[in-house]
Amino acid sequence: MLVQKSGSNMVEKRVLTDVPRIGWGKGIECTFIGALDAALRFLGESVDYVYLMGISGAAFRLLFHQPEWCPSSPDAALNEAYPRQVMKSVGYGGRFFSKEKKSREEMIQIIHGEIDKGRPVVAIDLVRHPDWGIITGYKDNVLFCRTYYDKSEEYSVAENLPFLIFTFEKVSLPLRRFDAILGSFRLSVDLAYKENIDDYTNGIAAYDAWIEDLKKDRWFDKMDKDTFKFHWHVNGWTYDSLYDARLAAVRYLQRIETEFSGKEKETVRKACEKLGQMERMLFENWIYFPMPFWVDMKEKGKTWIPRDRSIDGNTWTRQMRRKGADLLKELKDTEIEVFELLSRLA
Repeated sequence: MLVQKSGSNMVEKRVLTDVPRIGWGKGIECTFIGALDAALRFLGESVDYVYLMGISGAAFRLLFHQPEWCPSSPDAALNEAYPRQVMKSVGYGGRFFSKEKKSREEMIQIIHGEIDKGRPVVAIDLVRHPDWGIITGYKDNVLFCRTYYDKSEEYSVAENLPFLIFTFEKVSLPLRRFDAILGSFRLSVDLAYKENIDDYTNGIAAYDAWIEDLKKDRWFDKMDKDTFKFHWHVNGWTYDSLYDARLAAVRYLQRIETEFSGKEKETVRKACEKLGQMERMLFENWIYFPMPFWVDMKEKGKTWIPRDRSIDGNTWTRQMRRKGADLLKELKDTEIEVFELLSRLA
């Protein structure tokens, strides 16, 4: 529903009501797909996070910025192939607009135009950190939004004009479900062996770059405190996003297995089993990929570390990095088997 208000001073306020909430700890860690999911559900589409992660191919992604590390690495919108795939699958057309190519006034005009048509806008860098959220309305040049940092049911007020927005509208019927599934497999397999996308190593090659860097002991030893903490954060965030993606991949394959029969169904099941092995390895070895702000919270009963084991948030040692690199090698080898199976279906 679109609420419209105009005051005597000509201040205009238009807000889309009841856009679903997003946030951390809800199993929607990929902020672009999480925001897109909420926006599409607001528009009445029968979708959910797992389906969009799978059908887009984002559940099978891995990128790692080189030579410098960057927390943008897990962003599913870095490669426009994922947004294009998901939009085509659900019968929508989508476009990105950036502040690099549009003026501030033009960006605001585009946002206002979408809200006026009853469509939310997916946008990045609305509050605090550059994560994706949803613009839900405006009052003149003030933007209202849903973000991953909301503390209540109320919309937040954007602190920044986003540097990138994604608009979309219905343009056709959705793809036939089976065709969309096969398309997600083709894209995932193709991208798995594409070594570079801009400044990011990609797919299987991304594992190699990450592993190699984790073994550079002297590199880490020479870092000052802030630089080390930055790399520590990127390492943990990329791992968290990898776990979220592969868990979504497992659930996606479990859900779509019924679309297949015979040998193809068995192939999907085997791929799902391999991904399940990856998900368990990721879960059980999280202790080697901590985030700087994780502390032992057992006494407060709030720890969410696997199997009730605490992680010392003040430590990211050489040994932890080495064990992490060994784990990534196992994950890479297993994932190659997954893509070999999916290539039989693509």
